[in-house]
Amino acid sequence: MRKLVALSLVAVMAPSLALARGNHPMAGCGLGYLLLSNKDNGKVTQVLGATTNGTFGTQTFGISSGTSGCTEDGAVKVARAAEVYADVNFDSLRREMAVGRGEFVETFASLLGATEANRQALLALFQSEYAELFPSASTTTSDFLSVLGAKISQHPELLG
Repeated sequence: MRKLVALSLVAVMAPSLALARGNHPMAGCGLGYLLLSNKDNGKVTQVLGATTNGTFGTQTFGISSGTSGCTEDGAVKVARAAEVYADVNFDSLRREMAVGRGEFVETFASLLGATEANRQALLALFQSEYAELFPSASTTTSDFLSVLGAKISQHPELLG
């Protein structure tokens, strides 16, 4: 009887494991991703996100429609990688953006999607907009990324 229960559990979990692989947090994409698990990769949050995805069936809709955080191009993964990099290297980015060059800021530009051809222009934007990107000593990573997103949206040619 225990073997039957174990095999049933594996059979039920196999599709979920296949969907968990890829560009998204453990819970995958869907309503649970949008509401809960896109910013917190903690176990409880991911379980709640996966449960929400499974309960409402939004992951299937998101995958088929390309919405709810489901993408084929890895956009969610790239954005999250840049966000984590900025958070971990925030002080170094702040210093290097002030001068418009450096290893940390060049890596960050690459994570944002800048190519070799447009990386220097993006670094120049970082330097010229420094006062708005870092308006005070208490500017947080979230504040910085929010302002940066607005600035880059005005210059889409600098990415990709």
